[in-house]
Amino acid sequence: SSSSSSSSSSSSSSSSSQPSPSSITRPNNSPNPWEVHKFGGASLADASLYKTVGDLLIRESRGRVLPSPSADDSPTTTTTASGPIPTMAVVSARAGMTDQLVRVVDSALQDMTQAERELDLALSGQLSILRSLASPSIADPIAARMEKDAKDILSVVQSLRMIRSVPPSVMEVVTGFGEIWSAQTLYAYLKEGGVRVAWLDARDVLIVKSEGNA
Repeated sequence: SSSSSSSSSSSSSSSSSQPSPSSITRPNNSPNPWEVHKFGGASLADASLYKTVGDLLIRESRGRVLPSPSADDSPTTTTTASGPIPTMAVVSARAGMTDQLVRVVDSALQDMTQAERELDLALSGQLSILRSLASPSIADPIAARMEKDAKDILSVVQSLRMIRSVPPSVMEVVTGFGEIWSAQTLYAYLKEGGVRVAWLDARDVLIVKSEGNA
């Protein structure tokens, strides 16, 4: 299973479009294609819910037992195993995190000290969940990245008092860290359990281009 921080997508059809190669749709010669799950913030409100989501992904990735019709039309039902299923999760920020990060941005317009307090509150809540889900060997490097992210957030919002406004791009950048932190937290829980897992920062692969007034 794998976790992704956030996702946006668009699709279009064309007679010249080519199907994705099986190496993408069925990685590692899997007998099954990817399954993608989306979890909103309410599903990730606390450590116990991260565990619930993680355990669900583990169960799904192990595959299912499917009923299959009997060859001689007898009433006996036979079953077949689906085999392992490549499983991906797209996660939102944990419940309340986006509002906390919005307050960081809004506070920076008037009082950087208050903005720092709001950011400390947001970060400490996520770190608390992270450390309850994974041992230090897994949690510490992730916590260090989150703490660096927090410094980057402060660098971004410090200029807001000068321009006395909040560009939409700034709000999007700051609130987007909630999804990044959430994905890494879920990743830590799965890795702690010995799951073969990776997390993907969607900013590395998804690019939205703005053209004109669109």
